[in-house]
Amino acid sequence: MDKMRSGITLLITLSVIATMVALMGVMFKYLDVARTKAEVKASLIQSNLLKEDMVNLLDRVLGKKPSKDTMNRLFTTPLAFGATNGEFSFSVGCSPLANRLNIAWLSSREVGKTQKKYDLAVNTFETLCEKANSRNPSDLLDAIVQELESGVSTNFGQTSRIAKKKGIITFKKFKQLLDDYYYKNDDKSVYSIPWEKYFTFGHNIAGLDADFITPELLSLLYEVDIQIVREDYVEGDLNAFLSEIGETRDRYKWLFSKTLAVAHCEAMYSFREGGYGFKFDYIDKRIDSFEFTRQ
Repeated sequence: MDKMRSGITLLITLSVIATMVALMGVMFKYLDVARTKAEVKASLIQSNLLKEDMVNLLDRVLGKKPSKDTMNRLFTTPLAFGATNGEFSFSVGCSPLANRLNIAWLSSREVGKTQKKYDLAVNTFETLCEKANSRNPSDLLDAIVQELESGVSTNFGQTSRIAKKKGIITFKKFKQLLDDYYYKNDDKSVYSIPWEKYFTFGHNIAGLDADFITPELLSLLYEVDIQIVREDYVEGDLNAFLSEIGETRDRYKWLFSKTLAVAHCEAMYSFREGGYGFKFDYIDKRIDSFEFTRQ
């Protein structure tokens, strides 16, 4: 009887110990999660501070009317610095943003005001679809126009409850439209088209910064073999390339804007024990499309 009681006591003691160990494990896990959340929250605050610093820096460097050389330096010279004790490091690089056609120019609402831009955007869209042997490009075009003009977002035929700005479509949403098209038409060809080489997304910039135009769009506009463009064209020096092929800017004088103070920037930084980053578009002396990321 005494042995049985001792056994029961031992079993209860072991159960209590096991429960305490489990509770300690849960507690430590909770503390680790809480610490991680606090770390992320602190990094978000840090990213907002860095974002404001970046705006002020870009404002000072670019000014109201930046030169082509100034923008070229911005695009080719990443900025990096850090604390001597290694607790903090930061780097940022910027790239051209208005060096392609704006996808919003496909909207029929632009007709009458910017007819040439609309015609060029549609012709470019149709050319890309034709080269990819797309079965029903008009169906995709209709979906894009509806998305741009309605202010109502849809996905697989379902209407979103979240309203959006008219005349703007993000690349994320554009990819959803490609998925809709694929499932409706059983046509994967639209996925093979490098859309971002020809169109920009997520903003309402009305001009095209020709000095930094993409090789792909330049090849299409001037009907020059893409291999020739890639070999001879240097971004930031459009005039030199056009001179080589016997062309000038005059053909697209209505399209090519003066140097624009716009850029897409991506930053990475280490904070305490984590790695973080953020992306944003710099347009008209303000931050647009800010996105925080954790490495």
